[in-house]
Amino acid sequence: MEYYPTLVTLHIIFAGGWLISFITDSILKKSISNKKNISESKMLINLYLKVTNQLGMMGASGILFTGILMVILNPGYGFFSMSANHWLATKQTLMVVLLLIIFVFIIPTARKIRNELQNNMVTDQSFSEDIDKHLTKIYKLNTIVNLIVLLNFLFAITHRFIG
Repeated sequence: MEYYPTLVTLHIIFAGGWLISFITDSILKKSISNKKNISESKMLINLYLKVTNQLGMMGASGILFTGILMVILNPGYGFFSMSANHWLATKQTLMVVLLLIIFVFIIPTARKIRNELQNNMVTDQSFSEDIDKHLTKIYKLNTIVNLIVLLNFLFAITHRFIG
């Protein structure tokens, strides 16, 4: 239990990193939509995919790792136990949903966008319908992920007050 405060601190840092993704997501989406130059838009889309990927990987893996360790180390917590800590079981369920969204939908869609961008990067032609369709899809999915992360964050900071 002597490492528990360190785990909590790391858990909070990883959550903060993931919440930063919420802010950068909206800024980059706005920048992409405002660009008229196709090559600049392609570079911004590439940046958007890299930033959301990096922040998402760090946040998700860090939260998952520290969260599992905290549940194992704290005898008052358990996995998916609604009887004692309904807030924690809800967070864990939302995390599973989040990981499913990431692995089943976001990663394959991001790969499709990257492949299309690499094929189209040299030319200065406009986006294909596929890129627009996949970009719209990934925007919606990232918004859903960010809302789930925000909801999990709210569960974490309010569980002591709500009981």
